[in-house]
Amino acid sequence: MLSKDFTQSLVILIVATVLVASFSIVVLIVPNLVRTDEIREQSLAKPLTAIQVAGRDVYISEGCHVCHTQMVRNIDPEVKRDGRANKEADDIYEFPNLWGSKRTGPDLTNLGRKYSEQWQRIHLINPRQVVPTSLMPAYPWLFEQVLTGDDIEAKMRALQTLGVPYSDSEIDKARLAVKGVTKGEALVQYLQSLGQDTASDQER
Repeated sequence: MLSKDFTQSLVILIVATVLVASFSIVVLIVPNLVRTDEIREQSLAKPLTAIQVAGRDVYISEGCHVCHTQMVRNIDPEVKRDGRANKEADDIYEFPNLWGSKRTGPDLTNLGRKYSEQWQRIHLINPRQVVPTSLMPAYPWLFEQVLTGDDIEAKMRALQTLGVPYSDSEIDKARLAVKGVTKGEALVQYLQSLGQDTASDQER
């Protein structure tokens, strides 16, 4: 039985925390670093365009990831409804990942293959116009707020540093690609990209 002194020792707490953290790093992170090239070769993932990166930021800022997952689990009903289960290689360019855990709304992993851009616009402006029972709030103002693109190059440079294969030319053109686009339009472009890169790998 542990003594009171042992369980209340700050030194032991610090040592135990360091040991657990070190073990986690060795088990969870190091193998992925070693297998990075192998995972990249297997991956069908494509880097997002500048507008899609901006749209992803809108998706995050509006809290879409709180109610929607982007993680099809290897469970028959989910696979039948949403497509094949996610693979490790699907998310190599996701920083941060948006797998989520709460399914208030449907999973969006393959959303880009399900609806048109016009449907996405209508759904964002007034969800109940296309899904009468939807609980989702409306986001009409997103189509009124215009992006300047002033920060997109810095964001893409950061992603490039993390391993996303953007060329310097793509980054240099990013601001002009985003400038003048509304947040809603950028979000639609991001939503339409979901699942497009893995379309050829869907199990029938």
